[in-house]
Amino acid sequence: MALVNTPIISGEIFRDVMIFVQKAVFALDIYQVVERCDGTVFNMNGRPADDGSISETGISFAVGKPIVIYKNDPRTEFNGLDNPLLTGLSYNWKYVTDISKIPTNLAEMIEKVNGAGENLYLKNPPPIVKKTMEIGKEVWEILQFIRFFEQKEKDLVATLKVFIEKLKASTIFMKYLEG
Repeated sequence: MALVNTPIISGEIFRDVMIFVQKAVFALDIYQVVERCDGTVFNMNGRPADDGSISETGISFAVGKPIVIYKNDPRTEFNGLDNPLLTGLSYNWKYVTDISKIPTNLAEMIEKVNGAGENLYLKNPPPIVKKTMEIGKEVWEILQFIRFFEQKEKDLVATLKVFIEKLKASTIFMKYLEG
């Protein structure tokens, strides 16, 4: 995101590039959450909590990933209670208030979720999710190559060009862009 959150990437000229990048980021996030992550730690601080984190945690819940919610922010939405659509994502309606306890709680939740039985969803996700994960995997592999570039603002356009050219070479990604 550091590559795209810079003044050099503002203006209408980069709009198409940014839409392209957004689609790549979405596919990457789906791949990361569904296939690569063993669990999710959701930072629920803030009013409201970060919308991307909410989405990722919802996806984690839907695919049966272990989730720990961290919150030490006293602000709430419902007279001392948080939105049940967020709190319920923890499986146990609790959240961790001490950041140092996250690793222990996550390990316990991983054991609990994994002990509940085989997750058939992960073996056979719906076709659109599977396709998005395949795209995300390609994006991940391209980023593994690009991460060795120096991340200086002057090199930003060149780095984005390499990223986009590699994605354009992917038949599956180009079909994904179409719809």
